[in-house]
Amino acid sequence: MTWRISLGALVLALAACSESPEPAPKAPRPMRAVLFPYIPDTVGDGFASLKTRLEADFEREHSDIDLDIVFDANLDVYDLADDGVLSQLLGAGPAAAQVVEVDTLILGSLAEKGWIQPVATEPGTFHPAAEEAVRISGTGYGMPTYLCTYVVYSRTTNIRSATNGASLVDILRASAPGKKPLAANFSGSWTLPSSYLDAWGDTHPASPIPQALTLPLDSPALASFGVVVDSCESEPGVNPCLDGAYADNTAAEEAFAQEQANGFIGYTERLVPILKARPGMALPEVISAPLGEGSAPNVFVDALVVNSSCTGQCAEDARAFTTFLGSPDVRSLIAFSGDGPQGTLPRYLLQAHRAFYQREPARSDVMYRKFEPLLNGARPFPSQGFPEKRKALQGALMEALR
Repeated sequence: MTWRISLGALVLALAACSESPEPAPKAPRPMRAVLFPYIPDTVGDGFASLKTRLEADFEREHSDIDLDIVFDANLDVYDLADDGVLSQLLGAGPAAAQVVEVDTLILGSLAEKGWIQPVATEPGTFHPAAEEAVRISGTGYGMPTYLCTYVVYSRTTNIRSATNGASLVDILRASAPGKKPLAANFSGSWTLPSSYLDAWGDTHPASPIPQALTLPLDSPALASFGVVVDSCESEPGVNPCLDGAYADNTAAEEAFAQEQANGFIGYTERLVPILKARPGMALPEVISAPLGEGSAPNVFVDALVVNSSCTGQCAEDARAFTTFLGSPDVRSLIAFSGDGPQGTLPRYLLQAHRAFYQREPARSDVMYRKFEPLLNGARPFPSQGFPEKRKALQGALMEALR
């Protein structure tokens, strides 16, 4: 009887040995994406809920990827120095990210330095200005996300008849005599030159925008832009729109919301601090800002770029993320603060994806129905040359406007 038990035990042991152990599950591949922190924090949590929502939605579709999204205002994603922030984010070291959201004003510089790689997009998917902005010498280097353009917010419908800087100021001044016509922020080596480029584009709608980067300043564009800037003076020689008093805060938005100024010039998303400064106020009128001798919209374009060191499987993962973040559903989630509780203000960010405007909720939203026509015929700000020439332009403009 003993030998039968031993034989049985031997058979069981041999069977156990013949079974291969289950392989350990592979750990998800890490991927880091640094996104623009310069959008309205409508939820008021430092984008924690947006980060969590985007990561969860992406990982639900791509369980083999461990996505880490970063929103950090301390990361200067305009720093092009060879040892600066972007050189690290788009490098191969421990601080590297695989995907970074950038302003296409600097796209040509990134491509020239070899820090980014081509990114393919489906033609016709994005606004034509966005598709143009991400191309450098015929090659696409980014997946467009946002559009930004200078608009005028006002309480009067009369601004619809403004045709240039002077007529805009006259209309705003007449809408509530005795009050400042407008509030805006024109200060800084990025903002002041780009505002002038917008005025130049208004004045020369048939000429290529990169021509505006060449000095000397264009007299007709400067004259019209100067009228707009001067209208912001609170007293002779004191101009908060130009001296930095309205920079990097919500002072200009609050001045408009509290009816200290009859109009506001800025990006569409600045409607968020306006409405927060005066809850319950009626939605304002909006037009493309006629800063020059005419009104021809120009747009900034933000886009996702891919680290040139990200190759093979990494590049495939990056492509999956850019496709995800560029989809109309995700653009709607971000634009309408879907990461927040019901009733949260929309972010009022212009989206580069054309289908966004044809879908709900944008299709029925009061402000987005006003925003979309402002983009008709819009041209992009140049993707090459601006970073290198902005300070010379700023110096010339400050001298001329004083």
